[in-house]
Amino acid sequence: MLQSILSNVAIILLLHLTMTVIMSFKKKFSPSLINVLVILLISASVISMFYLPIRFNGYWVDMRFIPLIFVAYIQGWKPTIPSLLMTSLWRFLMGGDGMIPGILFGMVGPTLFSLAFHSRFNLKGRYLEKIGIVIACWLICDLPIIFLIPNGWEFFKDIAPVRSTSFVITSIILYIFIAQNRKLHSLYTELEKLAGEDPLTKLFNKRKFFEVVDTKLGELDSKHYIAMLDIDHFKKFNDTYGHLFGDKVLIDIANILKKYENDSVKVGRYGGEEFIIYIGNSSDEKATKIVEKIHQEIQETAFTVEQASIHITVSIGLAELELDDPSSLVHAISQADKNLYKAKNNGRNCLVCP
Repeated sequence: MLQSILSNVAIILLLHLTMTVIMSFKKKFSPSLINVLVILLISASVISMFYLPIRFNGYWVDMRFIPLIFVAYIQGWKPTIPSLLMTSLWRFLMGGDGMIPGILFGMVGPTLFSLAFHSRFNLKGRYLEKIGIVIACWLICDLPIIFLIPNGWEFFKDIAPVRSTSFVITSIILYIFIAQNRKLHSLYTELEKLAGEDPLTKLFNKRKFFEVVDTKLGELDSKHYIAMLDIDHFKKFNDTYGHLFGDKVLIDIANILKKYENDSVKVGRYGGEEFIIYIGNSSDEKATKIVEKIHQEIQETAFTVEQASIHITVSIGLAELELDDPSSLVHAISQADKNLYKAKNNGRNCLVCP
């Protein structure tokens, strides 16, 4: 019996391992494909336990409901209902005396009960509630034994300690693995974000900006533009009011730029007091209009320091990306930079277009 229990546990842990591998490719595959793979994986793990039963006093039982209640509680009805239907159909086609009770009490009942608690799912806390859900699902699965088989109450008393303990321990182990994996994924996501983020303004840093724009160049077919934006007389503000005020100006301007971000407009900090803007899926007129709006809003914004309001201006250079050039992005940045310096030479506080 112990060997059979361990076989069921191994299937459940293998399910978790495989699920982790699938989720690591989440960014590369479409959400619909990921959902299909999850459904197939859950179904395969449950079905495999049909063929590795735990033998107890001449009766066969298994841990089939654990994968189903976990996916129901954590991920909701979308992957759960198809998985439940597939596994129930498979068990129905297998036939046998315990087919109907096995489907109704061994899968459908516990899964729907766990699904009812999905809205309360939180990775941290409510641990007693989580253990209570597992115990309730075990009771839904095993209580009918009392009424459906000869000497059911005696059999239930014999099997209850082993079944309840194995379910709870297996569920705790699986939950620890899931929690640890999610924690690692969260840390990885945070590190990935920090690696591509300017620490002061929270805009894309130069490396991440190049990466995002390269992706956009392959997605959008219309014209693409790069704008370079530089704060006029920034050193004077730093010298007069201090570097903390200078940092605040950079943050405030970054917040203004973020308002214009969408699927075809991306913003980054290029370095120092210089920002870079990508405008895709656009035209000369539209790109110029976007940059003019940014220029006007910055000009009209009052930046506060020591209870005083200060107005700041920026110079902007705009250039078009030539897609037939392999180094188009570098060339466009260079051209936008040249137009930026033309704007500065023209007296600052202006925009120079291609």
